[in-house]
Amino acid sequence: MSNKIYKQKGGNKLNNKNEFLNWKFILPLFIGLLLIILVPLYYNYNKEDQKKLDNQSSQENKKQENAPKYLWGVDSASKATKEMYKCVNENFGKPKVWGRYIGTNEEVSTGLTQQEIKLLHEKKVKILLIYNHFSNATTQKAGQQEAKKAIKYAKELRVPKDTLLFADIEPNYPVDSAFIKGWVETLNKSDYLPGIYGVFDKNQKLFSAFNKAGNDVKEKAIIWSAAPNINITSKEKAPKYNPSGPKESKILGWQYGIDAKKCNIDTNLFKEEIEKNLW
Repeated sequence: MSNKIYKQKGGNKLNNKNEFLNWKFILPLFIGLLLIILVPLYYNYNKEDQKKLDNQSSQENKKQENAPKYLWGVDSASKATKEMYKCVNENFGKPKVWGRYIGTNEEVSTGLTQQEIKLLHEKKVKILLIYNHFSNATTQKAGQQEAKKAIKYAKELRVPKDTLLFADIEPNYPVDSAFIKGWVETLNKSDYLPGIYGVFDKNQKLFSAFNKAGNDVKEKAIIWSAAPNINITSKEKAPKYNPSGPKESKILGWQYGIDAKKCNIDTNLFKEEIEKNLW
């Protein structure tokens, strides 16, 4: 009886040992097979996830590349001296564009000089040219005559071809579509390009006169709008580009703040595409 029991116990020990040996080999094999299955799945999952992230990043980069870019700048009725440039740079920020008048208009503005041109170009600042030698913006003949005077001033300053010349039409000026047509057509036939500056608010005469001038004028003229008037700001705190003007017109500039107490300047935003036609 005791021998039988002993044999059964011994047999159990052998079976347990065999089972243990089997698991010793099966378990690593099982783990290995599991890893063979899971690792590629994990890799592919990460690969797809990374691909999605790369696509999102690429789309964001494309959006940033395609997003409109803007230039911050100022304009002044007085000369752009070293002291004035320093004042603007320290109090508002480095301008990319500086608007200046061509030809001196007594008690209104001083004309752009060669010294200013040299200074601004050394500072890598583009010059926007403004013509303001009239106070009545009516009749086609007057528009043609004022355009010819502006061209003469530009030639005297040796302004390069394809530079914009902006007619300054103030809110209190009489204005009609004929003047705008005369200005735009004459400049368009010259070495220079036509621009119109003014308060392009819907309630202003300039707004309706520009609209009446027709699609040809809208296609050829560049608008620098002084509406709406937000406030003077530094470069860093400039508002989102949102000037008003006639539909389907080329509004590439916005004078959003006027008459800064410091430096005697106005503040502006311009669409980057205008840069190639500034001096």
